[in-house]
Amino acid sequence: MSPIHFEPEPGARTDAPPLQVPKPALVMAAALIVVVITLALSARVFGFGAFAEQPPSAVIAARQLTFTDASDGGILVVDATTKAVAASLPPGTNGFLRGALRALTRGRSMAGIGREAPFQLVRYADGRLVLSDPMTKRSVTITSFGATQVEAFDRLLVLPPAAAPR
Repeated sequence: MSPIHFEPEPGARTDAPPLQVPKPALVMAAALIVVVITLALSARVFGFGAFAEQPPSAVIAARQLTFTDASDGGILVVDATTKAVAASLPPGTNGFLRGALRALTRGRSMAGIGREAPFQLVRYADGRLVLSDPMTKRSVTITSFGATQVEAFDRLLVLPPAAAPR
């Protein structure tokens, strides 16, 4: 077998000096990286910028709710305090609500927590509407997803429980 012979690329100069990045450009790039990392860490440590959490505001309304699957594929929303059916959501509707519940119940199943514990739907004085799971400490801020979603969850918050117990 004959050895492999590599030819120079067309237009390549064998006498050309190797490419070198100017030292000031390297220093500036390193300084930029250090500044960005320092700002990100200080934002995390001192709580400003995107990492800043809003202080809790006063609760205007809150309701403990459990969600169970109905035999027809719908969802029964039960007031956990009175054990009365608060709402019955028909199958194929309320896709966002189903998705939010799926995300929260996935966290419960990963933690080995059952479905019996209620979720909490809370309206705060600053306008936020939050569905939270007190068992896993996870929550979904409904107001982040637009007026249509807020309206769907607001109905669950303000609906009086049905007269018939579950």
